[in-house]
Amino acid sequence: MLTACSSAPPSPPPDARIYDVHAQRFVTEAALVADLASARYRLLGEIHDDPAHHVIRARLLSELARRGAHPAVVMEQFDLDHDEALRGAQHAGADAGQVAAGGALDRKGWQWPLHEPIVAAALASGLPLRAGNVPRRVLMNDLDAMLESHPALRTRLHAARWTDVQARGLQADIVESHCGMLPDSVVPRLVLAQRVRDAAMAQALIDDATSDGAVLIAGNEHARADRGVPIYLHAPGLPGASARSVSVGFVEAGAGDQRVPGFPGSVITQYPGFDYLWITPPVARDDPCHRRAP
Repeated sequence: MLTACSSAPPSPPPDARIYDVHAQRFVTEAALVADLASARYRLLGEIHDDPAHHVIRARLLSELARRGAHPAVVMEQFDLDHDEALRGAQHAGADAGQVAAGGALDRKGWQWPLHEPIVAAALASGLPLRAGNVPRRVLMNDLDAMLESHPALRTRLHAARWTDVQARGLQADIVESHCGMLPDSVVPRLVLAQRVRDAAMAQALIDDATSDGAVLIAGNEHARADRGVPIYLHAPGLPGASARSVSVGFVEAGAGDQRVPGFPGSVITQYPGFDYLWITPPVARDDPCHRRAP
């Protein structure tokens, strides 16, 4: 894993491919970096347990810095109530592991050190790391009180353009991600919690941006522009509404997937809402629903 004193993160897998969804063609990493550098906000998704995705995004941070851009790096992996401690650890010259500890990163939940390359690359390049997530206990127990005490967040949540189609899609994904075993009464609350998290990350991007903007490090579901953080980032009439953002999804496709007629259209259908898709080989993992099956 990368350490804070390393000069550059490891190279991405040689068979990684970058697809420009709008231009409908594969592009080089240099072309992607140039587009990211020209945007105010850059949203870099991930499949949480894929090590390659973290190494690649660390490389992108380093490349942005090499071009002279020094955006803030807002991370889903750090909760907002630890943001001051996260800042303090950086000011004290902490290394990646110490910064993770200072920001109270849930090492087990986020499978540390998977995200260490990103933290280390930001530190090595002098990019400020900031927290972006709403604590789970708040989402589960004090959501209404939290919204009441954060008027800017509440305003951003309600100002976003949100449709029934988006709501149904998010609800279906939440049910599927919980293996279809959620009680119906719980689902609306989880949909609201997800929306609040996205709005909070959007607000963090706005609040923490440097003169060179900000980068979001988060899961693909948050980074997608059709119903994730960009919906709230560009809420009409609010700061950020007219700023340019670029969303990159980091996804997996095996050799068999790439032989399917219409590839990469099949991947775009599976992962909608991105400006770019960075396609890497799949990693082996257990079926998360296997043990939950009745």
